[in-house]
Amino acid sequence: MQGYVGKITPVGRALKISIAATERWTDRETGEVREKTRWNTVTLWDNAGGFDWIKANLATGDLVHCRGDVEQASYAKDGQTVYTVDLRAETLSVIPTGRRDG
Repeated sequence: MQGYVGKITPVGRALKISIAATERWTDRETGEVREKTRWNTVTLWDNAGGFDWIKANLATGDLVHCRGDVEQASYAKDGQTVYTVDLRAETLSVIPTGRRDG
């Protein structure tokens, strides 16, 4: 998956990273270019290569590419069961874009 970083949340020995991935296509009937952005949650554990560098340097707006396995989980919140689908990243690479400030 490739997309732009939204929120980065440290959780114990992992980082939960929201990534916006935009799909673009041409509508067959109208010829218009359409797009849909999906927000995906990626979990990067501390045993992943480069974790310490990523934790110290990853920022909102960075373009990243990650690979891993889809993982389903559930937890209780306010008496309700909440189901989640995350990508458990094996690798996460920052793609230089030249857009970063500072």
